[in-house]
Amino acid sequence: MSTTYNTVDGDTFEKIARIKYGSEQNANLIAKSNPGVTEPLTPGTVIVIPNAPGTPNNLQQQTNANSDNQTAILINGLRFKFWDKVRITRSIDNIDTVEFSAPFDVNIPNFKTVFRPFSYQDVIVTVGDNPLFTGTMLTPVPVVENKQKIITVSCYSRPGRLNDCTAPASAYPLEFNGQGLQEIANTLTAPFGIPVIFKANQGAIFERVASDPGEKILAFLIKLTKQRNLILASDPLGNLIVWQSIETGSPVAVLKQGSSPVLSVSPFFSPQEYYSHITGIEPVIVGLAGSQFTVKNARLTGVMRPLTFNAPDTIDSTVKSAVEAKAGRMFGNIVSYSVRLNTWRDPAGNLWEPNTTIKLVAPDAMIYNNYEFIIRSVEFNRDNKTETATLNLVLPGSFSGKIPNTLPWDD
Repeated sequence: MSTTYNTVDGDTFEKIARIKYGSEQNANLIAKSNPGVTEPLTPGTVIVIPNAPGTPNNLQQQTNANSDNQTAILINGLRFKFWDKVRITRSIDNIDTVEFSAPFDVNIPNFKTVFRPFSYQDVIVTVGDNPLFTGTMLTPVPVVENKQKIITVSCYSRPGRLNDCTAPASAYPLEFNGQGLQEIANTLTAPFGIPVIFKANQGAIFERVASDPGEKILAFLIKLTKQRNLILASDPLGNLIVWQSIETGSPVAVLKQGSSPVLSVSPFFSPQEYYSHITGIEPVIVGLAGSQFTVKNARLTGVMRPLTFNAPDTIDSTVKSAVEAKAGRMFGNIVSYSVRLNTWRDPAGNLWEPNTTIKLVAPDAMIYNNYEFIIRSVEFNRDNKTETATLNLVLPGSFSGKIPNTLPWDD
């Protein structure tokens, strides 16, 4: 979340930083967050003041709930009670999103202000007393459907802005030499006031990486995290998180096709993304031969389906890591399962979470024995009649660079 400030005579970025942050330490952060604004500052200029790194979010994030499953939508800290459908999607490797709809009624108090196009309002969704989503409203869209006027609203978690935006112009040329992922991520997200939380070791430093003008920040960071076999996502408080895939062995549930709470199990196969050999090649330096590493898919024999790719900014030890990560993600891409449930909560009473595991047997979906999957994403749906959750499941090793020991259709 950011605020604005109207400059007065005599203001400088350092002076404004002292007023807003208590010291001039983050004056450069304010300057970077206001492309095209330079000193001396003109009185009356409206400038953006981002949250300083480590600044807590003061927007209300809790509501008093009558039950653990009561869902509330807060827009700019005020509860909006007129919604009729909501969908919340949380993912292990993506930015959380929310979609909701409501009657299109300009007579609802503050309706015109709350649903003003291109206003990027702050949105929080809570379940029970706890936040499940913290983000930004995108432009609401009025729709006439079956003679009913509704408004549909899409939101993304705060780091979603990094998917839309490049770095400020003052940041270019944007090069990082001998820096780690954490330092790079903090540098790029600071002008937006978005904290980055590392839940894993950042891995080896980057010898040299650069982002060209026009490259979106999130795309650049995703590229770097994949090279270090890590995952980028958001959390319920709107932070950007960097983490690793969970290991199997502690499933939060054991589910069975045809038994409650399972409503349906649907497989999705992508045979064109399955390879026999995956090879990463280090870019060639003049006068030196680049190293390479190959992972052979022992589960695909007698068929030649190679994939070769450049492993940029790597040395011998990280070429291997990059190839193993590519192989693991191949298994994450070739098959997934959509499991629809009649509850938002696991058997322990916790909301379903991405980056946890479940065991599932579903013979009609070619899962012949109890197989432990990683929950890649969770979609929560609620209207005034029903409550469902849809789990998207992937194979173990999909995000950790480990080829699974067995596949769901093995005997």
